Amino acid sequence: MKRHAKSMGTAAFTLVEAMTGTLIATLVGLAIFSMTNTATMMAARNFSLNLTNNHERKSLDRIEQVIQQAYTMPTLINTTGAAASSPAAGTVFDYFLGSPYIVTVSGSSLPSTTTSIVLTRSTNAVASPPIPNPGDVVMLNGAPSSVRARISSVVAGAPDASQHQAITCTLASALGAAVAVPTSGVLTSCLVREVAFIVMPAGSGSELRYYGSYETTTNLNDPTKYFVLSDEIALQSADATPFSLVQISSTNFVNLSLRVRSNQFDQRLSGKQADQFNTFARLDVSIRPKINP
Repeated sequence: MKRHAKSMGTAAFTLVEAMTGTLIATLVGLAIFSMTNTATMMAARNFSLNLTNNHERKSLDRIEQVIQQAYTMPTLINTTGAAASSPAAGTVFDYFLGSPYIVTVSGSSLPSTTTSIVLTRSTNAVASPPIPNPGDVVMLNGAPSSVRARISSVVAGAPDASQHQAITCTLASALGAAVAVPTSGVLTSCLVREVAFIVMPAGSGSELRYYGSYETTTNLNDPTKYFVLSDEIALQSADATPFSLVQISSTNFVNLSLRVRSNQFDQRLSGKQADQFNTFARLDVSIRPKINP
């Protein structure tokens, strides 16, 4: 029997079919790239917003906690430490550390030339103010406002059986004014420390700094004298002056208008902060200092 071999055809895509397939593959690839790029941008935005909110909350928590313990009314300052009007780059005030302390007085008053004072504090766990540290300021009750007994060194004695402890404080300078003992015969005092919050220029932006011992700080750019609360302060001119003083119903408040932005993923979000990828966050809050009645 005679057999015929089946001829295999040389099947192939036509030019039109190849171009159509290439076009479809290109469109699918572009769609996948677009979705991936958008997803990446949104992920970067979400991460940035989370970081922004964390910085904002951390800054607010510290500022609120400190200002609420302000023993003197906060005043406004600029980036050089000079007095400023609202709005300002920073605010400075005395932070309340503790009280009461009994001041040992041998006569009817503390002389203006006094350079050392003895404070007695309770060591009872229920009511025990802290031991003073160098840089702290003893505020003598009834003394002129010009009297700031800043401590340079401390020698603490041992507590006695009555849970009292005498602490000898050497002052950085003489009192400068006599302080009379009140009619009760007991001169009391409290302990404070001057602190400040300032938005300072740093590199190409600004950072919010906390100065924990402002009175002894001579160089505001000395990194050993401050703690950075946030290095994500926004870049508009108004963002560098977030502090102002306001009065509501005879009560004084420190107003904080803080705008921060995440500095993470800047390259990915470059040029897109004005639209749907905005990662700025603004915080407006009024904080009541302790000094208010």
